Amino acid sequence: MLKSLRPLSLAALTLFAGSATAAAQTLYVRKAPPGSTINLVVNSTKAGSAQTDENGDVKISIDLPTHVKKQEIDARVFVDTCAAAKTVTIIERDAAPLPPESECTRQEITGVFLIRRVSSVVVNVGGPVATLLLRQGSYSLRARGPRRSAPTGLVAFGGATMVNYADAVDFGCSGVPTCSGDDSGFSYTAGAEYWFSKYVSAEGGYFKPPDLTIQGSGQGYRFNSFLEPHLFYGAGKIGVPAGPIRFYFKAGFNYHRAESGTTQHIDETSVTDDNGVTTVTPARDTTVTADTSGWGWLLGGGAEAWIGKRFAVYGEYGGAGIKGDSAVADQGRIDNRISIFIFGGRVLIK
Repeated sequence: MLKSLRPLSLAALTLFAGSATAAAQTLYVRKAPPGSTINLVVNSTKAGSAQTDENGDVKISIDLPTHVKKQEIDARVFVDTCAAAKTVTIIERDAAPLPPESECTRQEITGVFLIRRVSSVVVNVGGPVATLLLRQGSYSLRARGPRRSAPTGLVAFGGATMVNYADAVDFGCSGVPTCSGDDSGFSYTAGAEYWFSKYVSAEGGYFKPPDLTIQGSGQGYRFNSFLEPHLFYGAGKIGVPAGPIRFYFKAGFNYHRAESGTTQHIDETSVTDDNGVTTVTPARDTTVTADTSGWGWLLGGGAEAWIGKRFAVYGEYGGAGIKGDSAVADQGRIDNRISIFIFGGRVLIK
């Protein structure tokens, strides 16, 4: 019943119940003068002494079983401030502490504290009134910095891409007895974006898909076709940050410019009419090229991980529509889509 009525410190007591465990009870004293001596007294026994580091911090083992023959106690805590040292006394709640030395001043940290086998007792003596933090688990004197987060501002990026054209070879080879093509490959992208907040940005960039090539042949002919596109795009992005990682989705448009062409070879032919006259048509090569341009859609999503204050790696998957017309009849007309996987890096400019 008495344990359930322990009062909390009126000065500043923070009690944490942690799942992590410490090897033994430990006293941490913080914000004392650097190089000063800290003494620990358990009941009436001097249990340890150490000097503070350059930050004014020190760690001393309490080791209750050695000094009070118990694994845990209900304790009161006193801090004595002397000319060259400070003494922290941890004493069972019903015991009487040793009196302070004549030149020392004493403060009792208000409250009764359960010191257990896994307790970390952190006493901060940096202010005019000492405070105590009791943690049932481990504690570190090393200060944690703020958690890195995905930034806002201007970001430049670049990456390698893996691209696949949808149904391009099937379409180009339609009706051709022998036909093949290369409709996927590696390329690159680069651009910049501006994050107005951690959740919204605008992005623009250049993307170079790999060249599309198709080769085919049939009775008396063969051909080679190519498409060499360039994409410029703009998109809006919605981000979902999770610390230094940000997941995002983007949607926008692209403008493509492309050069395409087909070189066709027709074999020599000969035709003999009813009068026995043979007409020979020599072999010939024909090349037609065209420039196309047009607008298409762009969709994608991915994640970026800021592994440094100004540098991140990212992966992205998406697609784009490439659609455009040419002034050369139907030659060069394009209506296709590509799927895109990107892996690259980002640099925060400002």
